[in-house]
Amino acid sequence: MTVDIRWRSVFSFVIATCLVISPFLMFPLVSGAAVYDNQRLIEVFGGVLALAVISWQLMNRASIPLLFSRPIAILLALFFSLGFISSLTAYSPRHAFFDWANLLLLLGIAWLIAWEVSLRKDALLDKLLMVCGLACASYLLITIFLYILVLKAGVQPSLSLLIVGYDNYRFFNHVQTISLPLLGLLAARMPDRGRQVIWWVITALWWMLLFVGFGRGTLVGLTVAIALVWYAMPKAAGAWCRAMALAGVAGLLGYLFFYVALPLMLGMEPFGLFLAGVGRTAENPASGRLMLWARALEMMQANPWLGGGPGHFAHYGRDVPYGADPHNWVLQIGSEWGMPALLLLSGALALAMLKLWQLRKIISAGNQDTLTAWLVTGSSILVDGVVSSLITVPTSQLWIALYVGCAWGWRCSLSPTVKTLDYQPSAVIRGGIVAAALLMTFPLVHLAWNVLADIQKNPYSKEILYRPRIFLNGDF
Repeated sequence: MTVDIRWRSVFSFVIATCLVISPFLMFPLVSGAAVYDNQRLIEVFGGVLALAVISWQLMNRASIPLLFSRPIAILLALFFSLGFISSLTAYSPRHAFFDWANLLLLLGIAWLIAWEVSLRKDALLDKLLMVCGLACASYLLITIFLYILVLKAGVQPSLSLLIVGYDNYRFFNHVQTISLPLLGLLAARMPDRGRQVIWWVITALWWMLLFVGFGRGTLVGLTVAIALVWYAMPKAAGAWCRAMALAGVAGLLGYLFFYVALPLMLGMEPFGLFLAGVGRTAENPASGRLMLWARALEMMQANPWLGGGPGHFAHYGRDVPYGADPHNWVLQIGSEWGMPALLLLSGALALAMLKLWQLRKIISAGNQDTLTAWLVTGSSILVDGVVSSLITVPTSQLWIALYVGCAWGWRCSLSPTVKTLDYQPSAVIRGGIVAAALLMTFPLVHLAWNVLADIQKNPYSKEILYRPRIFLNGDF
């Protein structure tokens, strides 16, 4: 086994491990940094590591797998090309290039994971899913411990005591949009009944935490995705969707008992936001998003071709409540990257989901649960993303990259052969690769270095705590 293959194998587990430790970095990695900043730094580390591994592969290998289909590759190449031009014309190019490079390197992370999953197939996929499961299980242990402490103390807890490790509990809900179906997939792929039961119980508890924070976007996204896939593939998807729905009902009952009935019996108020959130949804279903969406539409009208620049809603929406992003991935790409870029990205996503969907006719019975989970996860991300900040938060971005890599690699593993690009890199090509890697790294490291230096001089105030975009301070 060569060095580059070992690095590529380790890389997938490094990214999965980042998801494990992300919520537990309660201490600042850099003086003055908040939890959100820590999580962004972890993501930047993953992106730079991916760039280093890809550069090493390009300089030393004579065969690179072409995991992209030609139409998707063309659409994505044009999308990022337009994003590059948009960044050049943006109000703050350094912020724009950070967002552009970060998204491109997330694609690189997904590609490396897909490459390895396509080679090692189920053996690696099951291990990565297990690491994701352990990430959720370890977080559950912390929340259960804090829950018991709160009950013993008889103190009415704030939501920050019930959902820890995130500056805003909504960021945890974004993670659940991806991790909940992956937990269900892990449970379904367990080889024996006993372990399946254990992981379905953990999945039900993960649902329970969703009701604690009442993540409406996550709840709607998962519900719609499960219903759509179940309706479209009643025979193939029925068993897994039914199990996920039952786990959701069990999670709701667990919430009503542990977070509502039990506190009431002890003379306390119900814990969490579910009961209050139902009433708030009836009174204000949009939760202020109409102002954000109106601002995004204004940006699209002002510059329909190139948008305001990647990451730049945080600048043009700074006078709007929660204005770091429009809480809608369609309006975000349209307002920041421009309408042509939005059409290109939408086309690439549609083709990718179509390729997964087409597998329903050829997969074996043993792979039906896996295909169902991939379709539900992708659909839930797309649905939740039209009402939330799902695609801007660093930890959920990493979860999305891992999901895309696993689903992508799994699909390629079903193909009898994967086309490769054979080449012999010359000295000029090697130098160009190194130069390109340094240029890609510069906007990430440069902005992070300067922002974190400012943090140490002027720590963030409470007023901007819930307005993060690149780092905790959302606008610029």
